[in-house]
Amino acid sequence: MLQQIDSRRISLGLSVRQLAIQLSVPPSLLSMVLNGHRNPSKQFTRILKKWLQAPARGLSKHHPAQLLQQFIADRGSHLAPSTVQFYRGKLVPFVMWCEKRQVSDVRMVERADVSAFLAHVRKGRSQPARPLNAGGIKLYHQTLKTYFSYVGETCDVSDTWKNPVNGIKVKGSQAQTLEYSDSEIEQMFQTIDSGTDGLLRLRNRAMLTVLLNSAVRASELLSMNVNDIGDNGRIMVTGKGRKQRVVTIGESGLSAVNSYLDRRGNTNGALWQTFEGDRLARDGMRSLFVRMERKHPEVFTDGLYAHRFRHTAITRLLRARVPLRSVQRYAGHTDPQTTLRYAQAIDADEAIAAVETLNY
Repeated sequence: MLQQIDSRRISLGLSVRQLAIQLSVPPSLLSMVLNGHRNPSKQFTRILKKWLQAPARGLSKHHPAQLLQQFIADRGSHLAPSTVQFYRGKLVPFVMWCEKRQVSDVRMVERADVSAFLAHVRKGRSQPARPLNAGGIKLYHQTLKTYFSYVGETCDVSDTWKNPVNGIKVKGSQAQTLEYSDSEIEQMFQTIDSGTDGLLRLRNRAMLTVLLNSAVRASELLSMNVNDIGDNGRIMVTGKGRKQRVVTIGESGLSAVNSYLDRRGNTNGALWQTFEGDRLARDGMRSLFVRMERKHPEVFTDGLYAHRFRHTAITRLLRARVPLRSVQRYAGHTDPQTTLRYAQAIDADEAIAAVETLNY
């Protein structure tokens, strides 16, 4: 992070003293931190991170950082905070990349620049660097396309200006569009049932059953409270755009949840809790999937992802010939085309069998 701070400072033409004034910290302290002579405190680290993510001051209205600020404010007026944070997380690295290359007018960004940035983030940002998979690159690609569409709509662009992301082809992740097979699901439950802690076994079994029955997103699952679930297993969830819909955890899900709560002995607060009684976080759920994947890599060859449970549930509803409109509403999709994409795993065998029975 300190290297990013110093790189951005230099690209903006700021001296250490000028940056210290902006941050309201002693210049000597900032200099020692940037030179590696002193470790920053937690409070100072928060100040540095905040400055790193904030748009630079005194910028022209067409500067990438200035447009990012406007874009975030516009999206924040009608999107959920988590969605806005997603946009920010994908666009801040792009703005920093532009600053490093002294790109001061977002309208001047060309297709080659976007391709170069995608190649840059593909290398990975962690240390040691771990290359992003196709799905991760696709998220950057889609976010940049939305950002530049906003540029075209709000900025004074020439008649020949085109969205620089158009024409750049990026393959999406295939692993997360697959449904789990019966053998994979069976192995998941066997792995969970082999756990040593009885409470966590019941919790994890109930959680997987609810995911497979309800087709909820990971964020929707983790936000569930005990008193949200009705006696019939139905639950009101709040999805993207703060839209609410009713789903069911099914009889098997209700039975599994009740067994878990009976063992837990606490029927208040968050439905999914850690051993310490805190609400289960996304990292905690992810670690569960990672452990199962690492224990049986020969079974989970396409990986274990929370969103694949949603794909599995929706695909199986379509296989069961539930009308598309009903599946769309159950899944919380605004566009039926989104629901149709989940049907890509369904082959033509059923159609072939039906045609073979025809007799004209």
